[in-house]
Amino acid sequence: MQAKDLMTAPAITINDEATVEDAAKLLLDRNLSCLPVVDGQGRLVGMLTHSDFGLHHKFMPLAGSLYTLMDSWASPDHLEAALQEAKSKTVREVMNQPVTTVEEDTSVAEMAQLMATR
Repeated sequence: MQAKDLMTAPAITINDEATVEDAAKLLLDRNLSCLPVVDGQGRLVGMLTHSDFGLHHKFMPLAGSLYTLMDSWASPDHLEAALQEAKSKTVREVMNQPVTTVEEDTSVAEMAQLMATR
């Protein structure tokens, strides 16, 4: 099996200036687990995955764990403010970069090795 057997064409991408909220909606609407991120010229600049959402240090640096988040400082108002802040961040602020790419004839084994090492 090769990369071309797993990929979706044409690729569904998102601009690096889009908000995290826009990205989340696109992932949900299209039932995707990741989005290639492109800049204004259409160049690949990052990757956004479903794991970049939620209680992540990119959104809330003090939320090192769920227990920290639910500690005494976490009030409903604080959680709502954190959610609003996370939704308004740009994709560029939370995307993974640099992007590692492969050719369409790359084997699944080679891709797995790349993912494990990077």
